[in-house]
Amino acid sequence: MPLESMIRKTLLGSAALAALAPTAAFAQVSGAPVVAPATPPSTPGSPAPSTSSAADSGTSQNVGAPSAGPGDIIVTARRRDEKLQNVPISVAAFSGATLTRSSVQTIADIRTISPGLTFSSEGGKDNTAVTLRGIGQIPTGEVTPGVVTYFANVPLASLGSNVPTFDIANVQVLKGPQGTLFGRNTLGGAILITPQAASTQKFTGYLEGTYGNYDYKEVQGAVNVPLIKDILAVRVAGQIRRRDPEIYAINGGNGFNNVHQDSGRVSVLFTPTDWLKSTTTADYFKAHEYGSGYYLLRQNLSFGALFGAGPVADTLDQQIQGYLGQQKANFYGSFEDSSGSGRANRRAEGISNDTSATFGNFTLRNIFGYRKNKSDQLINTAAVGPTDIFGEPFTIFHAAALIERQYLTNETQFLGTFDRFNFIVGAFYSHDTPDGPSGSTFDAFTTPGTPASVVTANVRNINYAAFAQATYKITDTLNLTGGIRYSWDKVSACGGTIGTSYASDAACRSIANDGNTTDGVGIVNNHGSAPSWTIGLDWKARPNLLLYVVSRRGYRGVNVNTPLFETPFTTGGAACGQSGTETCPDLRPFQKTGEEKLTDFEVGEKWDFNVAGARGRINTAAFYSKYKNALQFLNLQGLIPSTATDQPTNASIGVNAANLSIYGVELEASVSPTRNLTLSFNGAYTHVTVDSVSLPPITGVVFTKNSVNKYAPSFSGTLSGSWTLPFRPLDSNLTLSGDLFMTADFGGQYGEKLPGYNLVNMRLDWEKIAGTGLDLSLFVRNLTKERYFAAADVLLSSFPVNSVAVGDPRTYGVTARYSF
Repeated sequence: MPLESMIRKTLLGSAALAALAPTAAFAQVSGAPVVAPATPPSTPGSPAPSTSSAADSGTSQNVGAPSAGPGDIIVTARRRDEKLQNVPISVAAFSGATLTRSSVQTIADIRTISPGLTFSSEGGKDNTAVTLRGIGQIPTGEVTPGVVTYFANVPLASLGSNVPTFDIANVQVLKGPQGTLFGRNTLGGAILITPQAASTQKFTGYLEGTYGNYDYKEVQGAVNVPLIKDILAVRVAGQIRRRDPEIYAINGGNGFNNVHQDSGRVSVLFTPTDWLKSTTTADYFKAHEYGSGYYLLRQNLSFGALFGAGPVADTLDQQIQGYLGQQKANFYGSFEDSSGSGRANRRAEGISNDTSATFGNFTLRNIFGYRKNKSDQLINTAAVGPTDIFGEPFTIFHAAALIERQYLTNETQFLGTFDRFNFIVGAFYSHDTPDGPSGSTFDAFTTPGTPASVVTANVRNINYAAFAQATYKITDTLNLTGGIRYSWDKVSACGGTIGTSYASDAACRSIANDGNTTDGVGIVNNHGSAPSWTIGLDWKARPNLLLYVVSRRGYRGVNVNTPLFETPFTTGGAACGQSGTETCPDLRPFQKTGEEKLTDFEVGEKWDFNVAGARGRINTAAFYSKYKNALQFLNLQGLIPSTATDQPTNASIGVNAANLSIYGVELEASVSPTRNLTLSFNGAYTHVTVDSVSLPPITGVVFTKNSVNKYAPSFSGTLSGSWTLPFRPLDSNLTLSGDLFMTADFGGQYGEKLPGYNLVNMRLDWEKIAGTGLDLSLFVRNLTKERYFAAADVLLSSFPVNSVAVGDPRTYGVTARYSF
């Protein structure tokens, strides 16, 4: 596309210009213009300076935080409050007002305003995978995410991390490895979600209602109550969302992709003295919804290749071809079969406490978190209608999973400042365990008489670490930063087929220890440790120009594939494959996965400018990463019989198979030529090279450099604008906002990417009508009715049919909000 090519060339040219002329530098920031003395209107791609401050939101635990002037943004990327333009790493920050202006309803939606960041739900609504700088997560097992999401400073597992964005103070996207200062080891970055905290100053709140097409209904609100001024306050917030299915059932039925969610949050702030501060946050989320509806993309091969030529294969091929013809005429339709509309029932609840005590220049801080998640999902993965063999029901591919887990984390920090030093040292502990029966069932090529095995999978993870980081001020404008962290990981899993239902961890381990080594029920243990580090130099060349260089080591710990591979079907001792004549693969060499390591090098700068009355921010970061021992996803569906008692969990395994080189440039720029107009562009160019592939032979699996999944698009960008109109009905501002999100081919599986697309979102806000607290807004997402694929489901050339998830159709609505 010509526009994309032009922008890509501009992006690369900007990087070269920054290297040659630092005084005209560009830096990766949040995209908010610096406008003084008045605060500019927030833009879809930029945070509103007056509302993105961690200090203003009451979330900061640091005493002596920097004062935020007009246009300043306060972030916590280095676990202390700092002005964004003084932080020598790549950070994008978005205020709650910005999220509202861009009609962001869940964290996954920020992909359209933070280029280079992608969210996908591969295999169901709760299987959230986040990608940043080419680093993602394979859709199998309990692997630590490559990009970790934090809520109220507590790290979340990928399960349940797509949190709703009501009553949010700010969201920060930290790019590159963050393992030195943040609780869980990360390779690609971290997303920090900060809920709006309680305030001890005054009684405030809001009530908001939205109605849109597909009978979308949403009510949310919050109330802040100072119980004892300056000492104790509580904030209560909640949200209810309902929407009819966006994907209809082609062959009749309830449909798919509806919304039925309830959320609540309570925050208590306790500041008994000027040196002690404690914030406790409890949250709850529940969804009871139909499953994801998938689009039947293609048929790769005849069923004759699986079952042999004959009437069985012919009748299946005819049915699939009929469904393909119907699918092409129904882009927003999907098929129901014996799984009906499926299900996507989720529940998450948690409590955290962030307490700090400050004594002069030193602060002792403790962050505690406890969470419980439950996810029960069933989807028609093959995306076909009912199939049969001569009248007998036949299942192509169904996927079901039940996961119940609890997570405990605790982090203790000691921060200080003296002379030319500031430092932080601390320790982190994380322990997640099963909270009930968990496992998966993958029906592939089965009949009611030969159902698939119900495979239990219970995993225990322990991670603990010690860390330290310090910054030394060499001169008044030159700083040296160094940090190190050492982490230890332990994982223990028990799984296998135990009857016709999932078993608890205790029951599984009891059976695993009974001495039977061929029943497909067993325990797998793995452990490892590794360092991560940061070293960087930053120079405040001018009061409005920061130049920096930094190198970091990221690390993702060891893990396991479950269950214990011990029967002839997983050890090469039986006949497998649909023809029943091929040798089964020996999966024992892949029972455990090793550590992944990423070393990056980043240069960047952050520059605020004022030219002829136009104020703004033009910023870039360029990075180069070496990614060693990268985990890859191997789907073994069809190679291992679905009736095997030790069928791999999720019908897949993770293997350390690739070494990659990743480099790119990120640009965010905004300008306000007048107080009423703000324009911005955020863009990311990412290039991934597969240096080598090392994978021992697996019977039936072909894996080459072309099979490595390159998660990130080579280019993605967002053009945004916000214009406060020159007339003021009822003496109130009327602001028109919009953004154009563009992405090249992205995501996919086994080296295949999904096609790129362009997405236009618009919003009109009428604010503080007639001087009251009433706001009215009109919004539309996907204005141009772009038809696109949002995520892969199954893209395997070895599987007979492939399916994908389609992106949302055009949605629109009206919102009324009253603040008090």
